[in-house]
Amino acid sequence: MAIGDVTYTDALGGRVTFTQTEDSTVRMTGQFNEGFDDQDAKVLLHVGDVPPPGPLDLGINPPGTSAFEHDFNGVTIADFTDVPIRIIAGNSVVAVCDPTVPVF
Repeated sequence: MAIGDVTYTDALGGRVTFTQTEDSTVRMTGQFNEGFDDQDAKVLLHVGDVPPPGPLDLGINPPGTSAFEHDFNGVTIADFTDVPIRIIAGNSVVAVCDPTVPVF
């Protein structure tokens, strides 16, 4: 049962969604369709003040990525609401996105 969602649409031609699934767990799911050209680059996703989970477990298939999923623990959907995300591939910021569809 989802408690709330925050979605970033048109993030590198794709989407990133954060869904609170438990009292202190938020699941991130997404996929990007453009902006990636180095298949070996490590991808980080910074969300506001929440520490990044480390390199995302995703494949880069230029120009996009495979689908990905990660559970953040010890947080709530409020930590992901009204904050920008920064998408980093290798050592370069490839996009900064604002949330587009908060739902509570």
